[in-house]
Amino acid sequence: MFIINLLIQLVVLVIALVIAGLIMRWIVSHPAQCKAAIKRTRRVFVAPLLYFRALRTYLNWKRVGMGFSYSECVSREWDEYEEKHNPRQPYYRL
Repeated sequence: MFIINLLIQLVVLVIALVIAGLIMRWIVSHPAQCKAAIKRTRRVFVAPLLYFRALRTYLNWKRVGMGFSYSECVSREWDEYEEKHNPRQPYYRL
């Protein structure tokens, strides 16, 4: 019985290693898609924070009487986030 359990665990381990190898091979061969997926995932987790900050900004500007809309505040927060995390760097040709 011990030998059978050990063989089953060995087979499961080999299958897991093969699947992990295939995943790593796909990641190496498609770096742009992986980078885009990581960026989308990061945006999903950051979105509630940015929407809350946009709401605070909107309520503050409404109190002051600036006349901005909530969608303008949201787009401003997203622009600031994108500029901070993905700055546009000038391209220099050597």
